[in-house]
Amino acid sequence: MLGSAPHQSLMAMSEKYGKIMRLRMGVFPTVVVSSPDLAREVLKVQDQHLASRPHFESGKILAYDNQSTSLTPNNDKWRFMRKVITTELVSAKRIEQSKSIRREELLNTIEDILSDGHKGELVDFDAKLTALVLNQTTRFNFRRRYYGTKRKDIAEGAEAFQALVKEIGGTSFFFPGEFFPFLMFLDLGGVEARMRKLAHTADQFYSSILASHRNKDGSYIYKETLDQDFVDVLLACQRENNSDISDEMIKAAIQDVIIASSSTSSATMLWTLAELMRHPDMLRRVQKELDTVVGKNRLAEESDLVNLEYLRAVIKETFRLHPVLPLLLPHQSDVDVQIGGYDIPAKTRVMVNTYAIGRDPQVWEDPLEFNPDRFLNSPIDVKGQNFELLPFGAGRRMCVGYNLGLMTVENGLAQLLHTCDLNLPEGMSPKDVSMVEVSGASVTRSEVLQLRVTPRLPAHVYTQAGMSI
Repeated sequence: MLGSAPHQSLMAMSEKYGKIMRLRMGVFPTVVVSSPDLAREVLKVQDQHLASRPHFESGKILAYDNQSTSLTPNNDKWRFMRKVITTELVSAKRIEQSKSIRREELLNTIEDILSDGHKGELVDFDAKLTALVLNQTTRFNFRRRYYGTKRKDIAEGAEAFQALVKEIGGTSFFFPGEFFPFLMFLDLGGVEARMRKLAHTADQFYSSILASHRNKDGSYIYKETLDQDFVDVLLACQRENNSDISDEMIKAAIQDVIIASSSTSSATMLWTLAELMRHPDMLRRVQKELDTVVGKNRLAEESDLVNLEYLRAVIKETFRLHPVLPLLLPHQSDVDVQIGGYDIPAKTRVMVNTYAIGRDPQVWEDPLEFNPDRFLNSPIDVKGQNFELLPFGAGRRMCVGYNLGLMTVENGLAQLLHTCDLNLPEGMSPKDVSMVEVSGASVTRSEVLQLRVTPRLPAHVYTQAGMSI
């Protein structure tokens, strides 16, 4: 019944059975809510009782027995790791320190895009934006660049990394054993064997990252605080709290960071670009705003983003209509709770269908229409306080890196749309741009976004930025 797009199937069921439904997914009782008020109850009012996670069979295999920060239950280890990530990975200070990395990778990507466009080639934006986000992530967290690297010493690892990200990002492990654990031993469809092979490959890669941050004897390489990347921080914490932080926990955290970046930021940028190509008037309006705020004699800066109101409205509208994590991640009740006046027993799985909320005519006027104007002069934000729009979740389990994720999306799109003129392939009209979804680690477009690209700024602007086009 869920099919290949569970969020769509559950939305259709909610239209028939109501905004709160109790289902039995295999042997697990599951409650699905599909309204802002019920989402508020789950993620805010009852947050302290619903901040845990179910046990996932796939997480047992792929995430070191569910030890990743996103999957681990509500316990002391989760709170400790969340604190480390919040203070050391995505703090305002660390985001500011990483500005030069974000800018350098973004300019490299724009140069690459314009170079392909100059040759008359169609530019594959799926590949370019995936590489951009992942290079920003891995350089900041591991000090390595895995896409487009010219270093022979890591070329082999880069190839393995790219294959790994592609397989993890494109895989959705909905399989019988996840819902009927007693069937795991049968390995119906061979899914478990495929997961174990993928887990082994991933572990080898993550182990190589740890090894690069240690001496040959396995001891920690001491670095001054300002020189530490995310892995250095975790290894330093391990040395100080040896019994609490295992190598498996660190590798699970590394995997979380990679998956979070590869399956969310780039996907949101692609959905936004696709919508703008379907609505050329909106594309022109975004670029006019950029020319007014930034001008045509310099590149956009992160400090300009606060003044790009229409661009930010376009991105919010993309979050609403095309959430890349439409069901967020399942919560689980630790105790008996009440939601919407109904008694919910302990150990029940609870899911919030943000896809259904974003397309609810009782919440939004003309919900299927892409209309950024609805967010101009609107108090609705994406920071977990407005339950009509929850791209990063809310409450204790809200994405800890939402500030960095939002910065990545806003800045990436601002730079691309300011520096590049984008056009559809010859013979293709806006109505031909497909918006068909495909589910994997996130919900992405089923078709690759290929566009014709030319420069839209004077040549000296690119030259001053160090680009050769």
